[in-house]
Amino acid sequence: MRKFYMVFTVVVIGLILFSCGLKLPSKPPEKVKVQYTKYLEFPLTTLDFKVKDLVDSFANELGRDLTLEKTDPITLKYASEITYSPGTLLQDVQNELESKLGELGSRFEYKIDTSYFLNAMSGQIELPSVEPVVQEINQSEVEIGNLTLISGLIVPVTGGTNVFDVPPAVLSTLIFSEANLKSVNVRFIIEQITGSNAELLIDGTTYPITVNGIKNLANVLIKKTSSVKIKFDSASSGMAKISLAFENQKVDYFKDLDTSKLGGGKISINVSQHIPITSGTWKLALGGNVGIKLTIAGFSGNISQNYSVVSGSNTVGIGSSNSLNTQINLDDTKLFTVGDGIDINGTIELTGLVSADLRTKPKVQITPNVQVKKIQDYPLSVNVPLPNNVTELKFTSDSGYMLLNFSGLTSVNVSGTFGNNALTSTAAGVQIPFQNVSLPASVSGTISGNVTGNMISYTIDLPSDQTIKIATAKISGISIAPISFSQPVPSEVRNFVSEATATIKVKLNYNVGNISGITLNIASNIFDSGNGTYVLSGQNSIVLQSVNKLFDFSTFTSFDLTIIPLVPPLLTVSDIDIREGVNLWIEPVIEKFEISKVKLKGQTFTQDLGTLINFGDIFKDEFAFIRELDLNINASVSFDITNSTIPATLTLNISGNTVNISKGTPVNIGNIIETLISGGSPLSLSITVETDPGELTKDSEIKANLGFTLPISANTPDHDVVISSGTVDLSQLEPLKELVDNVSIKFKTYSNTTGLKAKLKLGQNGEVEVLLSDSVPTIGVNKDDIATLSKNNTPYQILLPKNSNIALNYNGKLSVAPYIAVELKVATEVKLGN
Repeated sequence: MRKFYMVFTVVVIGLILFSCGLKLPSKPPEKVKVQYTKYLEFPLTTLDFKVKDLVDSFANELGRDLTLEKTDPITLKYASEITYSPGTLLQDVQNELESKLGELGSRFEYKIDTSYFLNAMSGQIELPSVEPVVQEINQSEVEIGNLTLISGLIVPVTGGTNVFDVPPAVLSTLIFSEANLKSVNVRFIIEQITGSNAELLIDGTTYPITVNGIKNLANVLIKKTSSVKIKFDSASSGMAKISLAFENQKVDYFKDLDTSKLGGGKISINVSQHIPITSGTWKLALGGNVGIKLTIAGFSGNISQNYSVVSGSNTVGIGSSNSLNTQINLDDTKLFTVGDGIDINGTIELTGLVSADLRTKPKVQITPNVQVKKIQDYPLSVNVPLPNNVTELKFTSDSGYMLLNFSGLTSVNVSGTFGNNALTSTAAGVQIPFQNVSLPASVSGTISGNVTGNMISYTIDLPSDQTIKIATAKISGISIAPISFSQPVPSEVRNFVSEATATIKVKLNYNVGNISGITLNIASNIFDSGNGTYVLSGQNSIVLQSVNKLFDFSTFTSFDLTIIPLVPPLLTVSDIDIREGVNLWIEPVIEKFEISKVKLKGQTFTQDLGTLINFGDIFKDEFAFIRELDLNINASVSFDITNSTIPATLTLNISGNTVNISKGTPVNIGNIIETLISGGSPLSLSITVETDPGELTKDSEIKANLGFTLPISANTPDHDVVISSGTVDLSQLEPLKELVDNVSIKFKTYSNTTGLKAKLKLGQNGEVEVLLSDSVPTIGVNKDDIATLSKNNTPYQILLPKNSNIALNYNGKLSVAPYIAVELKVATEVKLGN
């Protein structure tokens, strides 16, 4: 009921949202500068609101008796029905009896039969997978040998510093268009003079070199178009003989490198990657392929890749390509040992004019797209433990076998043992013999076959022509806790009813197979028959029942039932076919719980429900205006008795207001609830039922109904209702008051289909008044009022108009963007603020 009244907040929130759409900024703009215009706009705010978003969120909070009809206007309904009849008189007793009997059924359950072995000996074989690998190739340079740039060239020199330009034609002998010499030995020879302080200048970068010797340089970037100079000091003038050579060149970046000038005429890169599969000595064959994706930064040119997949001495796949991507197809007939894993070995050859940047390490991405196609000698180990509470179990010497079958595996061959018995592979499945096996035991062996799926599963079955017997089994530790049921007669039953006639029937269906010595002791004041001690054997039922039993509630104060199972501490069974198994279970069923008639005492009974809701706690502060509205609440209360002529009346005490309700005559208490809301008072409720003595049959019903219907709409009184007030800063209009020709409130956008209406009054005496309804309002502002309005604390009020109806439409929307439009008398420049 509390949530019922909280729905009024939907109206309030909607109205407050309206006020948000009308409220001016709390702080004026720091500066508004308009040059040479006669028109100014002061945007206020924008608002886009959908009623359904609010209502849907609110509807999720409603209780089970509240329903929200998404109509225009939205309607909230509350309906609650209390039914009292002989059928429901002892419903709590029946529920508790069912619960306790259910506990007995869950405790009284133990079995050893074929199903135990089918579950214990079934399972799955998880086949290994081959994971992707990304490998960095350890190829950081290419050796391109020696190159003589200048040999015995005669050049004139002067005493002091000389700079010699290497002829551009000399660089044409480079075997690349450009490259980074990661390492190079520069040999510089100068004869016929005495030289010193030699340097090599390449594109403005200086590299010191050795006169008449070798200097190792690192990271020398050179192109065929480079400017190369030799700088040195000469002790005298004359003619010098110069030689320059690049020896042991190693490049890690190159463009258009001519591999035909290399030894072997190509660049070779080797790839080797080991991929583990799983440990073990069994074998498998893989089908599918392995994808190879080579990444070399800045690569262009001719490429060939050749790969093989090997395991041990077996080659299980080969592949080649003339691109960066290669696919290795696997031979699904080649078996290899899983513990060896697989090795992917490959050779990458680059030929022709090749470009690459090896400063970023090349990578090979290996993606296996493989499936296991065969397994050979896969180790199978299936443990069969002793069942719970069993300390010893052995099968007879004439026991037969179970059949083990595989899914996802064909052409199966299994060898191994179960206990001391050898397994036998047949066309029907693998025979697992049980003769003389004692548990715990294991199926231990190996499996071979062709794999047809991603998962191999195995199940076991007992053929119809086979018999497996338990020779002996010892079972101990089975303890079944008793149930004890004692349910007092409910006080409301004792207050109203002197006696009841009921038929109650409970059946305890049980199966105690191949176990002896199990007993059940039953004691109850509910049943006339069925109490006593039972020895359980085989499949049978125990019936507990009372037929038309008279329960006199002056002396019968509680319903009592105790069932105590007794199980011997040690059970020994022998010579049992596991199809029959050892069974110990009980299934309680309440077949009938019917009260055919009750006798009412004929008295007055009062039930105090306390305070259901405090309207003063809900409708206060900004929500207090709700208390001024005519809410028009319809709250119907009714009371009836069917199939009975017993006189009865129902009296409600609602916060001190007494309402008498006669059988079959509804009463509307909406006006009482409206009064409580308007006064901000709590709603408290007590119910008094008064009946004459009489009898109710099983078809009789006493019903009390309480219903509320509240469209989320209301009428305002004959005066405006203030829902919000405050002040706004309109001081930005002050500099304009002498220049204003016309002022109005306009809307960039305006749409209101919510059903809500509100009124804005702005100014000390409400100089500006705006009504927001379903049509676009036109609001003019008297320019004479500008001086009054243009203050930093201009008062405003948000009101609900008098004598009007407000509503909330589910499909309604509110979209407004108001602004103040100011037209000036002349074109001018206006500055607002600092």
